[in-house]
Amino acid sequence: MKEKRTKIKDELTTQFKKAFKYDSKIKPRGIGIECEIPIVTSDGNIAPFMVIKRMFNYLDKEGFELVRDKQSREIESARRINADSIEKFDSFFDTITTDVGYSIIELILAPQKNLFILQDHLSKLLNLLKKFFKTQDCFMLGYGIQPLGEPSEKIMMPKERYFFYNKFSSNEFISQKSGSDACLLTITASNQCHIEIELEKSIPAVNTLNALSSLQIALCANSPIWLGKVEKGIKANRENLWKYCFPDRNEQIGIPPRFNEESDYIQYLLDFNPFLIEREGRFYKILNISTYQEYFENIEPCFAEAFNGEVIEVIPKIEDINQLFSYSWFNTRLVPKHGTIESRMCCQQPPHETLCSTALTLGLIENLKKTQDFESQYSFEFWKELRLNAIKDSLNVFIDNLSITSLIKELLDIAKEGLIRRGKGEEHFLEPLYTRLEEKKSPADAAIEFFKDKGIKNLVKELSF
Repeated sequence: MKEKRTKIKDELTTQFKKAFKYDSKIKPRGIGIECEIPIVTSDGNIAPFMVIKRMFNYLDKEGFELVRDKQSREIESARRINADSIEKFDSFFDTITTDVGYSIIELILAPQKNLFILQDHLSKLLNLLKKFFKTQDCFMLGYGIQPLGEPSEKIMMPKERYFFYNKFSSNEFISQKSGSDACLLTITASNQCHIEIELEKSIPAVNTLNALSSLQIALCANSPIWLGKVEKGIKANRENLWKYCFPDRNEQIGIPPRFNEESDYIQYLLDFNPFLIEREGRFYKILNISTYQEYFENIEPCFAEAFNGEVIEVIPKIEDINQLFSYSWFNTRLVPKHGTIESRMCCQQPPHETLCSTALTLGLIENLKKTQDFESQYSFEFWKELRLNAIKDSLNVFIDNLSITSLIKELLDIAKEGLIRRGKGEEHFLEPLYTRLEEKKSPADAAIEFFKDKGIKNLVKELSF
């Protein structure tokens, strides 16, 4: 038994290591983004599903290839080749899809070698979409949550995987009639980035960036208003709501423990309770296995249930580990599929500041040794506690009478040094973050001012792309 367990972990670790092929001596880092954007009507309500369907038809006419969900047969995404990526990266499609909620569209951009090229492609996609949504009297918000719409299964994108989420959640906040607490994910919008990372830097980087996620949350908090009111005491609701979605899976969310090496990272994931497994385009809930470790050991038959109740026997495949990687919802995680490190904790940012959080992460990775030295000045528990405070108060956090802003200033300077070292002028993208620091005002603080001034319509006006 022990020998088989060790063999499985070794095999998975070997496969994991092979995925991180990036070499900084050969080429610049690839940088990609996943940009989630709330779509609202002029009065701030959730855009109807019909508008999203029309969006895909519009993109079809603009030369995008449409992809349908295999179960619902609804169009789930539109993609087209990015000419600047096709000869440089394995991933070369720009994709427009939706997140868990159909009114949160997601722009997944192919990787580029610098932030200016990425910004150019992002701007073109945003302009294309703005043109369409204007015809529908709808708006795209640079904001981290639907400001007015209620989370429920009714606004969930009709994809089998998302409907399964209700089977793993509870009903502490959302009634069973409306779905489950996992439906909180139907209204949140993040600003995430993928950055190519060397194998030898992958574990140090994931440890350090997870610890420092508290400072990024403080700088980028942008979801204080939802259900039509200011959530008292919470400025980053997008990050805060995660803990309620899957209450029995807190080890998969937020800041994980430190890892000593790649095999530690793999083992931590193997100890998770099984979530979903995919076979021939359909998803199944594993029924009789208590951990992924047991699943891969395959000592006894594994049975899994489809959403319609059909039960099948599942034979584990080594490729199933990729499903497991996607269900680790850490603030920062490693993604072997792309050979990247993914920063996930930031709310969607205000218009014209979309790439500032990506620039911060990129700069910290380029200056990783100094980033590690900065992070190691404080205990791991200190950073975890600071994250909870940052979610609540963003830049208005004090530690032993010391403002969090002094730590953020040091963080920004480290990132700026890393970007300057790249020699692309990308430090320009940090300017909004320095402004927030100088004014001691996060996007959440600005959003509250917009809302208190003239209500939801003013919030929509000020935060629309």
